[in-house]
Amino acid sequence: MKSAALKDLTWVTVQLVLLAALLMMPAFGLLPFVVPLRPLGWLLCIAGPALSGVASWQLHAGRSLTPMPSPRTGAALLVDGMYRRVRHPVYSGLLIWALGIAIAAASILHFVLFGMLWAFFNAKAAHEERLLAQQFSNYPEYAARTPRFFPSLIQSR
Repeated sequence: MKSAALKDLTWVTVQLVLLAALLMMPAFGLLPFVVPLRPLGWLLCIAGPALSGVASWQLHAGRSLTPMPSPRTGAALLVDGMYRRVRHPVYSGLLIWALGIAIAAASILHFVLFGMLWAFFNAKAAHEERLLAQQFSNYPEYAARTPRFFPSLIQSR
């Protein structure tokens, strides 16, 4: 297996382990002040995958969808649709889902896992962005004007 393919597989494996841990770990360290927010958590558990699904569909329509951080050969840089507002809306949706899980569990452990996932996605996105900048000369300009995970409340003109 090539070194780049092994690195890609490692990124995806760690991601899956973190997502599975969020889903399967029992609640530990109940946070009573979060318990009333559980309905919001379940709402986020629905909204997050919906967002990721739409973003994935947009990538698939452009034949750029891959779970690996390395861009597909022949892929196009998508800067329209959800990608006009954020660079990584699939990760955004997964982070929203993970936050929903943490709120619904009202568990210190789940909030720690959410923080780990956030840090992981920041690292994975930075790695992916280096690869995208190598493949697409206009990527640095796109990255400079487009937030990574969540749209800015104040848009520059």
